[in-house]
Amino acid sequence: MCKSGKPFHVLFVLASLSRGGAETWLMDIMRNTNRQEFQLDVCLTRDIEGAYEEEFKKLGGRIFHCPLSKNVWNFSSTFKDLLHREHYDIVHSHLYFFTGFVLRLAFKCGVPKRIAHIHPVEDFKTGGIFRFFYTFLMKRWIKRYGTDFVGPTKASLRGFWGSEWQEDKSKKVIYNCVDVGRFGEVVDRQQVRNELSIPQESKIVLNVGRFTPHKRHEFLVQVAEYVLAQKNDVYFLLIGSGNLKDAIEEKVRVKGLAKNFRFISGAPSIDQYFLASDVLAFPSCNEGFGIVIIEAALAGLKIVAQDIPGVQEAAEVCPNAVLLPLDMPYDKWAEILLDSLQQPRIDENQRQMFLTEFPFTVENSVATLREVYGV
Repeated sequence: MCKSGKPFHVLFVLASLSRGGAETWLMDIMRNTNRQEFQLDVCLTRDIEGAYEEEFKKLGGRIFHCPLSKNVWNFSSTFKDLLHREHYDIVHSHLYFFTGFVLRLAFKCGVPKRIAHIHPVEDFKTGGIFRFFYTFLMKRWIKRYGTDFVGPTKASLRGFWGSEWQEDKSKKVIYNCVDVGRFGEVVDRQQVRNELSIPQESKIVLNVGRFTPHKRHEFLVQVAEYVLAQKNDVYFLLIGSGNLKDAIEEKVRVKGLAKNFRFISGAPSIDQYFLASDVLAFPSCNEGFGIVIIEAALAGLKIVAQDIPGVQEAAEVCPNAVLLPLDMPYDKWAEILLDSLQQPRIDENQRQMFLTEFPFTVENSVATLREVYGV
Protein backbone atom coordinates (compact mmCIF):
# COMPACT_ATOMS: atom_id res chain seq x y z
CA MET A 1 0.00 0.00 0.00
CA CYS A 2 0.96 3.65 -0.34
CA LYS A 3 2.03 5.59 2.75
CA SER A 4 -1.52 6.93 2.88
CA GLY A 5 -2.77 3.39 3.53
CA LYS A 6 -4.56 3.25 0.20
CA PRO A 7 -3.73 0.74 -2.57
CA PHE A 8 -1.16 1.70 -5.20
CA HIS A 9 -3.23 2.93 -8.13
CA VAL A 10 -1.57 1.61 -11.30
CA LEU A 11 -2.57 2.09 -14.94
CA PHE A 12 -1.18 -0.32 -17.52
CA VAL A 13 -1.27 0.90 -21.10
CA LEU A 14 -1.51 -1.78 -23.78
CA ALA A 15 -2.99 -2.22 -27.23
CA SER A 16 -5.45 -4.91 -26.10
CA LEU A 17 -6.04 -7.74 -23.64
CA SER A 18 -5.72 -10.43 -26.28
CA ARG A 19 -3.52 -13.45 -25.62
CA GLY A 20 0.14 -12.47 -25.92
CA GLY A 21 3.32 -12.31 -23.89
CA ALA A 22 2.76 -8.95 -22.17
CA GLU A 23 -0.94 -9.57 -21.68
CA THR A 24 -0.42 -13.04 -20.21
CA TRP A 25 2.24 -11.65 -17.86
CA LEU A 26 -0.20 -8.98 -16.69
CA MET A 27 -2.90 -11.57 -16.03
CA ASP A 28 -0.47 -13.61 -13.94
CA ILE A 29 0.30 -10.45 -11.95
CA MET A 30 -3.45 -9.88 -11.48
CA ARG A 31 -4.01 -13.43 -10.26
CA ASN A 32 -1.19 -13.23 -7.74
CA THR A 33 -1.73 -9.80 -6.16
CA ASN A 34 -4.70 -8.38 -4.32
CA ARG A 35 -6.64 -5.20 -4.99
CA GLN A 36 -6.19 -4.03 -1.39
CA GLU A 37 -2.50 -3.54 -2.19
CA PHE A 38 -2.58 -2.81 -5.92
CA GLN A 39 -5.54 -1.37 -7.80
CA LEU A 40 -4.59 -2.38 -11.34
CA ASP A 41 -6.39 -0.82 -14.29
CA VAL A 42 -5.69 -0.97 -18.01
CA CYS A 43 -6.01 1.57 -20.78
CA LEU A 44 -6.44 -0.10 -24.17
CA THR A 45 -5.63 1.68 -27.44
CA ARG A 46 -7.35 -0.78 -29.79
CA ASP A 47 -11.14 -0.94 -29.90
CA ILE A 48 -11.39 -4.73 -29.83
CA GLU A 49 -12.50 -7.16 -27.15
CA GLY A 50 -9.57 -9.24 -25.94
CA ALA A 51 -9.76 -12.77 -24.56
CA TYR A 52 -8.61 -11.70 -21.09
CA GLU A 53 -11.02 -8.81 -20.52
CA GLU A 54 -13.74 -10.70 -18.66
CA GLU A 55 -11.30 -12.35 -16.25
CA PHE A 56 -9.44 -9.06 -15.73
CA LYS A 57 -12.65 -7.42 -14.54
CA LYS A 58 -13.59 -10.39 -12.35
CA LEU A 59 -10.22 -10.04 -10.61
CA GLY A 60 -11.07 -6.45 -9.69
CA GLY A 61 -9.40 -4.58 -12.54
CA ARG A 62 -11.01 -1.81 -14.52
CA ILE A 63 -10.74 -1.34 -18.27
CA PHE A 64 -10.65 2.02 -20.02
CA HIS A 65 -10.55 2.58 -23.76
CA CYS A 66 -8.52 5.35 -25.38
CA PRO A 67 -8.60 4.45 -29.10
CA LEU A 68 -5.43 5.36 -30.94
CA SER A 69 -5.95 6.44 -34.55
CA LYS A 70 -4.16 8.72 -36.98
CA ASN A 71 -5.60 11.62 -35.02
CA VAL A 72 -3.31 11.24 -32.02
CA TRP A 73 -4.76 14.33 -30.36
CA ASN A 74 -8.05 12.54 -29.73
CA PHE A 75 -6.09 9.90 -27.83
CA SER A 76 -4.22 12.63 -25.98
CA SER A 77 -7.40 14.33 -24.82
CA THR A 78 -9.08 11.10 -23.69
CA PHE A 79 -5.96 9.84 -21.93
CA LYS A 80 -5.37 13.10 -20.05
CA ASP A 81 -9.00 13.14 -18.91
CA LEU A 82 -8.51 9.62 -17.53
CA LEU A 83 -5.33 10.57 -15.65
CA HIS A 84 -6.87 13.71 -14.16
CA ARG A 85 -9.96 11.80 -13.07
CA GLU A 86 -8.28 8.74 -11.51
CA HIS A 87 -5.09 10.23 -9.97
CA TYR A 88 -2.79 7.29 -10.67
CA ASP A 89 0.38 6.67 -8.67
CA ILE A 90 1.97 4.74 -11.54
CA VAL A 91 1.58 4.62 -15.32
CA HIS A 92 3.14 1.46 -16.76
CA SER A 93 3.24 1.55 -20.57
CA HIS A 94 3.85 -1.41 -22.94
CA LEU A 95 3.50 0.48 -26.25
CA TYR A 96 7.14 0.31 -27.41
CA PHE A 97 8.18 3.64 -28.97
CA PHE A 98 4.76 5.25 -28.49
CA THR A 99 5.42 4.89 -24.77
CA GLY A 100 7.33 8.17 -25.10
CA PHE A 101 4.11 10.01 -25.93
CA VAL A 102 2.25 8.21 -23.11
CA LEU A 103 4.87 9.05 -20.47
CA ARG A 104 5.02 12.67 -21.59
CA LEU A 105 1.27 12.99 -21.01
CA ALA A 106 1.61 11.22 -17.64
CA PHE A 107 4.35 13.66 -16.60
CA LYS A 108 2.24 16.66 -17.54
CA CYS A 109 -0.67 15.22 -15.54
CA GLY A 110 1.47 14.82 -12.43
CA VAL A 111 1.81 11.01 -12.30
CA PRO A 112 4.84 10.47 -10.02
CA LYS A 113 6.13 7.12 -11.35
CA ARG A 114 6.21 6.51 -15.10
CA ILE A 115 7.45 3.16 -16.40
CA ALA A 116 8.51 2.20 -19.93
CA HIS A 117 8.23 -1.57 -20.46
CA ILE A 118 10.13 -2.41 -23.67
CA HIS A 119 9.46 -5.86 -25.14
CA PRO A 120 10.98 -6.24 -28.65
CA VAL A 121 14.71 -6.84 -29.06
CA GLU A 122 14.79 -4.81 -32.26
CA ASP A 123 12.52 -2.68 -34.41
CA PHE A 124 11.53 -4.46 -37.62
CA LYS A 125 9.15 -1.78 -38.85
CA THR A 126 10.17 0.30 -41.84
CA GLY A 127 9.12 3.82 -42.71
CA GLY A 128 12.09 5.67 -44.07
CA ILE A 129 12.87 9.11 -42.79
CA PHE A 130 9.53 9.44 -40.95
CA ARG A 131 10.17 6.28 -38.93
CA PHE A 132 13.66 7.53 -38.11
CA PHE A 133 12.44 10.84 -36.71
CA TYR A 134 9.49 9.23 -34.93
CA THR A 135 11.66 6.69 -33.10
CA PHE A 136 14.28 9.37 -32.32
CA LEU A 137 11.69 11.65 -30.74
CA MET A 138 9.87 8.90 -28.85
CA LYS A 139 13.07 7.47 -27.40
CA ARG A 140 14.09 10.96 -26.32
CA TRP A 141 10.74 11.41 -24.56
CA ILE A 142 11.03 7.98 -22.90
CA LYS A 143 14.41 9.01 -21.47
CA ARG A 144 13.16 12.44 -20.40
CA TYR A 145 9.77 11.56 -18.95
CA GLY A 146 10.28 7.99 -17.73
CA THR A 147 11.32 7.24 -14.15
CA ASP A 148 11.88 3.50 -14.54
CA PHE A 149 12.71 1.31 -17.54
CA VAL A 150 12.10 -2.43 -17.65
CA GLY A 151 12.15 -5.27 -20.15
CA PRO A 152 11.37 -9.01 -20.21
CA THR A 153 15.01 -9.94 -20.93
CA LYS A 154 18.50 -8.52 -20.80
CA ALA A 155 18.41 -8.71 -24.60
CA SER A 156 15.41 -6.39 -24.87
CA LEU A 157 17.05 -3.79 -22.62
CA ARG A 158 20.38 -4.11 -24.44
CA GLY A 159 18.64 -3.77 -27.82
CA PHE A 160 16.86 -0.56 -26.80
CA TRP A 161 19.39 1.09 -24.48
CA GLY A 162 22.75 -0.29 -25.55
CA SER A 163 25.32 -2.56 -23.94
CA GLU A 164 25.85 -0.35 -20.87
CA TRP A 165 22.22 -0.45 -19.69
CA GLN A 166 23.16 -2.39 -16.54
CA GLU A 167 25.05 0.62 -15.19
CA ASP A 168 21.73 2.46 -14.76
CA LYS A 169 19.85 1.42 -11.60
CA SER A 170 16.56 2.65 -13.09
CA LYS A 171 16.71 -0.18 -15.67
CA LYS A 172 15.69 -3.66 -14.58
CA VAL A 173 14.66 -7.01 -16.06
CA ILE A 174 11.22 -8.34 -15.10
CA TYR A 175 11.10 -11.79 -16.63
CA ASN A 176 7.79 -12.98 -18.00
CA CYS A 177 6.51 -15.67 -15.68
CA VAL A 178 4.69 -18.97 -15.69
CA ASP A 179 2.44 -20.46 -13.04
CA VAL A 180 4.30 -23.74 -12.57
CA GLY A 181 1.16 -25.35 -11.15
CA ARG A 182 -0.35 -25.33 -14.64
CA PHE A 183 2.00 -28.14 -15.63
CA GLY A 184 2.00 -30.19 -12.44
CA GLU A 185 -0.52 -32.77 -13.61
CA VAL A 186 -0.02 -35.54 -16.16
CA VAL A 187 -2.47 -35.15 -19.06
CA ASP A 188 -4.26 -38.00 -20.84
CA ARG A 189 -2.38 -37.79 -24.13
CA GLN A 190 -4.68 -40.31 -25.80
CA GLN A 191 -7.77 -38.26 -24.97
CA VAL A 192 -6.22 -35.09 -26.41
CA ARG A 193 -5.33 -36.94 -29.59
CA ASN A 194 -8.87 -38.26 -29.86
CA GLU A 195 -10.25 -34.73 -29.56
CA LEU A 196 -7.92 -33.59 -32.36
CA SER A 197 -8.59 -36.66 -34.54
CA ILE A 198 -4.91 -37.59 -34.43
CA PRO A 199 -3.83 -41.26 -34.35
CA GLN A 200 -2.52 -42.41 -30.98
CA GLU A 201 0.97 -43.39 -32.14
CA SER A 202 1.56 -40.26 -34.20
CA LYS A 203 3.89 -37.44 -33.20
CA ILE A 204 2.63 -33.89 -32.60
CA VAL A 205 4.70 -30.82 -33.45
CA LEU A 206 3.35 -27.80 -31.58
CA ASN A 207 3.62 -24.13 -32.49
CA VAL A 208 2.04 -21.36 -30.37
CA GLY A 209 2.02 -17.73 -31.45
CA ARG A 210 0.16 -14.98 -33.22
CA PHE A 211 -0.04 -15.27 -36.97
CA THR A 212 2.19 -12.29 -37.75
CA PRO A 213 5.19 -12.07 -40.13
CA HIS A 214 7.94 -12.33 -37.51
CA LYS A 215 6.55 -15.64 -36.21
CA ARG A 216 7.43 -17.13 -39.63
CA HIS A 217 4.53 -19.55 -40.02
CA GLU A 218 5.16 -19.63 -43.77
CA PHE A 219 8.65 -20.96 -43.09
CA LEU A 220 7.16 -23.55 -40.72
CA VAL A 221 4.86 -24.78 -43.50
CA GLN A 222 7.94 -25.31 -45.69
CA VAL A 223 9.55 -27.27 -42.87
CA ALA A 224 6.38 -29.33 -42.43
CA GLU A 225 6.21 -30.16 -46.14
CA TYR A 226 9.75 -31.56 -46.00
CA VAL A 227 9.08 -33.46 -42.76
CA LEU A 228 5.89 -35.05 -44.08
CA ALA A 229 7.68 -36.19 -47.24
CA GLN A 230 9.94 -38.24 -44.97
CA LYS A 231 7.49 -39.22 -42.23
CA ASN A 232 3.76 -38.95 -42.87
CA ASP A 233 2.56 -39.77 -39.33
CA VAL A 234 3.54 -36.35 -37.93
CA TYR A 235 0.85 -33.78 -37.14
CA PHE A 236 1.39 -30.02 -36.81
CA LEU A 237 -0.73 -28.26 -34.21
CA LEU A 238 -0.74 -24.47 -34.63
CA ILE A 239 -2.36 -22.44 -31.86
CA GLY A 240 -3.00 -18.72 -32.19
CA SER A 241 -4.89 -16.03 -34.04
CA GLY A 242 -3.83 -13.11 -36.18
CA ASN A 243 -4.10 -11.42 -39.56
CA LEU A 244 -2.14 -14.11 -41.42
CA LYS A 245 -3.99 -17.13 -40.07
CA ASP A 246 -6.35 -17.52 -43.04
CA ALA A 247 -3.47 -17.17 -45.51
CA ILE A 248 -1.45 -19.86 -43.72
CA GLU A 249 -4.44 -22.21 -43.63
CA GLU A 250 -4.91 -21.66 -47.36
CA LYS A 251 -1.23 -22.35 -48.07
CA VAL A 252 -1.48 -25.61 -46.13
CA ARG A 253 -4.55 -26.59 -48.14
CA VAL A 254 -2.99 -25.73 -51.51
CA LYS A 255 0.11 -27.79 -50.67
CA GLY A 256 -2.07 -30.78 -49.83
CA LEU A 257 -0.98 -30.86 -46.18
CA ALA A 258 -4.32 -30.15 -44.50
CA LYS A 259 -4.72 -33.75 -43.28
CA ASN A 260 -1.65 -33.31 -41.07
CA PHE A 261 -2.44 -29.83 -39.73
CA ARG A 262 -4.69 -28.70 -36.90
CA PHE A 263 -5.45 -25.03 -36.21
CA ILE A 264 -6.79 -23.71 -32.90
CA SER A 265 -7.48 -19.98 -32.60
CA GLY A 266 -7.28 -19.97 -28.82
CA ALA A 267 -8.76 -21.55 -25.72
CA PRO A 268 -9.08 -20.67 -22.02
CA SER A 269 -6.32 -23.20 -21.34
CA ILE A 270 -3.89 -24.65 -23.87
CA ASP A 271 -1.80 -26.50 -21.28
CA GLN A 272 -3.25 -29.87 -22.30
CA TYR A 273 -1.90 -29.34 -25.82
CA PHE A 274 1.58 -28.62 -24.50
CA LEU A 275 1.49 -31.73 -22.33
CA ALA A 276 0.19 -33.93 -25.17
CA SER A 277 2.69 -32.82 -27.82
CA ASP A 278 6.20 -34.08 -28.55
CA VAL A 279 8.21 -31.16 -29.95
CA LEU A 280 7.81 -27.39 -29.99
CA ALA A 281 8.81 -25.85 -33.34
CA PHE A 282 9.38 -22.12 -32.92
CA PRO A 283 10.95 -20.37 -35.93
CA SER A 284 10.12 -16.81 -34.77
CA CYS A 285 12.81 -14.26 -35.66
CA ASN A 286 11.99 -11.58 -33.04
CA GLU A 287 10.98 -12.20 -29.42
CA GLY A 288 11.21 -10.03 -26.34
CA PHE A 289 11.13 -13.18 -24.24
CA GLY A 290 10.29 -16.67 -25.48
CA ILE A 291 7.59 -17.48 -22.94
CA VAL A 292 6.42 -20.31 -25.18
CA ILE A 293 9.88 -21.87 -24.88
CA ILE A 294 9.71 -22.20 -21.11
CA GLU A 295 6.10 -23.37 -21.20
CA ALA A 296 7.18 -26.14 -23.57
CA ALA A 297 10.09 -27.03 -21.29
CA LEU A 298 7.75 -27.29 -18.28
CA ALA A 299 5.56 -29.64 -20.31
CA GLY A 300 8.58 -31.84 -21.10
CA LEU A 301 8.71 -31.09 -24.82
CA LYS A 302 11.83 -31.13 -26.92
CA ILE A 303 12.34 -27.66 -28.43
CA VAL A 304 13.61 -26.58 -31.84
CA ALA A 305 13.77 -22.79 -32.14
CA GLN A 306 15.70 -19.92 -33.67
CA ASP A 307 18.89 -18.75 -32.00
CA ILE A 308 17.81 -15.18 -31.28
CA PRO A 309 18.48 -13.04 -28.18
CA GLY A 310 14.96 -13.10 -26.76
CA VAL A 311 14.86 -16.90 -26.94
CA GLN A 312 18.40 -17.53 -25.69
CA GLU A 313 17.67 -16.38 -22.13
CA ALA A 314 14.60 -18.60 -21.92
CA ALA A 315 16.43 -21.58 -23.42
CA GLU A 316 19.32 -21.31 -20.94
CA VAL A 317 17.25 -23.10 -18.30
CA CYS A 318 15.69 -25.65 -20.67
CA PRO A 319 17.24 -29.15 -20.63
CA ASN A 320 16.18 -30.09 -24.15
CA ALA A 321 16.33 -27.04 -26.46
CA VAL A 322 18.10 -26.84 -29.82
CA LEU A 323 18.64 -23.32 -31.19
CA LEU A 324 19.28 -22.88 -34.90
CA PRO A 325 20.78 -19.91 -36.80
CA LEU A 326 18.36 -17.65 -38.67
CA ASP A 327 19.99 -18.37 -42.02
CA MET A 328 19.50 -22.14 -41.76
CA PRO A 329 17.38 -23.32 -44.74
CA TYR A 330 14.08 -25.05 -44.17
CA ASP A 331 15.33 -28.52 -45.22
CA LYS A 332 18.14 -28.50 -42.64
CA TRP A 333 15.65 -27.17 -40.07
CA ALA A 334 13.34 -30.05 -40.94
CA GLU A 335 16.12 -32.64 -40.56
CA ILE A 336 16.81 -31.45 -37.02
CA LEU A 337 13.10 -31.48 -36.25
CA LEU A 338 12.88 -35.06 -37.53
CA ASP A 339 15.81 -36.03 -35.33
CA SER A 340 14.09 -34.50 -32.29
CA LEU A 341 10.93 -36.47 -33.07
CA GLN A 342 12.91 -39.71 -32.92
CA GLN A 343 14.19 -39.03 -29.41
CA PRO A 344 12.21 -40.28 -26.40
CA ARG A 345 10.18 -37.89 -24.27
CA ILE A 346 11.79 -36.54 -21.12
CA ASP A 347 11.35 -38.83 -18.13
CA GLU A 348 8.38 -37.75 -15.99
CA ASN A 349 10.44 -37.78 -12.80
CA GLN A 350 13.00 -35.52 -14.46
CA ARG A 351 10.22 -33.18 -15.61
CA GLN A 352 8.77 -32.95 -12.11
CA MET A 353 12.24 -32.14 -10.75
CA PHE A 354 12.53 -29.35 -13.34
CA LEU A 355 9.26 -27.88 -12.07
CA THR A 356 10.72 -27.54 -8.57
CA GLU A 357 13.88 -25.78 -9.83
CA PHE A 358 12.21 -23.50 -12.40
CA PRO A 359 13.36 -19.85 -12.03
CA PHE A 360 10.75 -17.92 -14.08
CA THR A 361 7.95 -18.14 -11.53
CA VAL A 362 5.09 -15.77 -10.87
CA GLU A 363 6.43 -15.22 -7.36
CA ASN A 364 9.79 -14.00 -8.67
CA SER A 365 8.13 -11.71 -11.22
CA VAL A 366 5.83 -10.17 -8.60
CA ALA A 367 8.80 -9.64 -6.26
CA THR A 368 10.75 -7.76 -8.94
CA LEU A 369 7.69 -5.68 -9.82
CA ARG A 370 7.37 -4.68 -6.18
CA GLU A 371 10.98 -3.45 -6.27
CA VAL A 372 10.26 -1.32 -9.33
CA TYR A 373 7.08 0.07 -7.79
CA GLY A 374 8.94 0.89 -4.57
CA VAL A 375 6.77 -1.28 -2.33
